[in-house]
Amino acid sequence: MMNMLRNHPVLSGAFLLASAVALFFAVTSVIHLVAWSGRGHEAVAPWMTVGYVARSWDLDPREIDARAGLPLPQGHPFTLNEIALQRGVPVSEIILQVEATVAEMVAERGNGND
Repeated sequence: MMNMLRNHPVLSGAFLLASAVALFFAVTSVIHLVAWSGRGHEAVAPWMTVGYVARSWDLDPREIDARAGLPLPQGHPFTLNEIALQRGVPVSEIILQVEATVAEMVAERGNGND
């Protein structure tokens, strides 16, 4: 093994670099898997984005936007609090809209209507 490293330093370096990159992505994937698998259906909070709520409930975020009458994200996704501030309404009103939409979508999914 050491002989191969000495005889082919560039190839060995490239292999070690590729192995390090692959290990990085494998560890990152496992961390994300563990982080999201431990989360259940979280209660909707002002700091959440529609995408976060959708991921928590395994729903389509754009469908939540459409059904709840929320703006589609343009680059940076807005939190529910930011959406409420833009509209000049209490954040509790936006949260109620999102919760009702999520409940409706979950009920439809439970009835087999994907």
